[in-house]
Order: sequence, then C-alpha cells, then structure tokens
Amino acid sequence: MKNLITLCLFYIFIFTDKNYKVDFGTNKDGKDWLVINDGVMGGLSQGDAQLKENSILFKGTVSLDNNGGFSSLRSSFAARDLSNYTQLTLRYRSTGVSKAITLSISRRWYVPNYKKSLPDTNSEWKIITVNLKDFDKYYIGRKIRGELTKEILGKILRIGFITDEKKYGDFEFEVDYIGFK
Repeated sequence: MKNLITLCLFYIFIFTDKNYKVDFGTNKDGKDWLVINDGVMGGLSQGDAQLKENSILFKGTVSLDNNGGFSSLRSSFAARDLSNYTQLTLRYRSTGVSKAITLSISRRWYVPNYKKSLPDTNSEWKIITVNLKDFDKYYIGRKIRGELTKEILGKILRIGFITDEKKYGDFEFEVDYIGFK
C-alpha cells in the first residue's frame, strides 16, 4: 500500500502541469476575450480584436476627444488563482501607442488593478519575462501605493491588455501566449 501511495504521488508530481498558459489562436484560447474602449465613458477611441491561427491581433486608434484615451482587450471574468506563480512570460509584437498587461481582482471598474507596461517591439516578435512582484497598483489610471501580493494573486478575475499612454495614435498588438510560472 505504501508503494502504491508513493507511486501515485510521484505521478501527480511529474505529470501535473505547474504552469498556467493562455495560448491564443482560432482553435485555442481567446474566443471569450473582448474589447472595451473608452466609449463606456464617452470617449471616441476605437479598438478591435481578431483571432488569427496562432495569436490574437488587437489594433485600433486612441483618441483623447470627449475625455477619451484608452482601448483594452480583456478576458472574461473567471476566478484564477495565480498565487503559485512568480513570473509571467509573454510572446508578442507591437507598434504604436504603448500597451500594458493588467490583472484585475474585481468586476467593478473603480477597484484598483495591477499593471505592467510592455516595451514596444517595432513589430518584431519578442518574448519577455516579468516578475509578478513588479506589477504596479493603479486606481482609475493613476499609479498608487500597493504591491501585487501572493494573497491578491489568488483572487485574479481578469487578465487584459490596455493602451498605456494618453496620447492620440494608432496601435497594433499581437499576442501568441501568456504564460505563468
């Protein structure tokens, strides 16, 4: 019996995937991701997302007219316990207005979220790794004090991308995958 328990624990340890990955594509993930523009607050920015064979393409134009200034691509709400992870790996390419990745813990737009700016890649595919502890806390677009703790990572409800600078301009952002390890 002891050998059977040891064997079962061994298989659980070896074959349990310790990583969490969102792998975008037409026959993969991304069907439940949606674009939310500043029009929810009266703005005029435009964004659109399209699933490609092995990625999701998010592009549009940021407008500051009518108090606008952002476009975002977000997953649907779902409980995600990311407390066992310390890093995020992202394969993407981008150009234009800068973007950031966001982690949200509430369905309410006014509850602070966590954000990490992403470097522009001049339309070249890049893989970056970010420590989750390096995400900053934001309240309605303004950086505030607070850090992304293990406890907060256990309460993530939404992962997303958002244009990260309040300026007029076009943007294009294509993502292959987001991995947590």
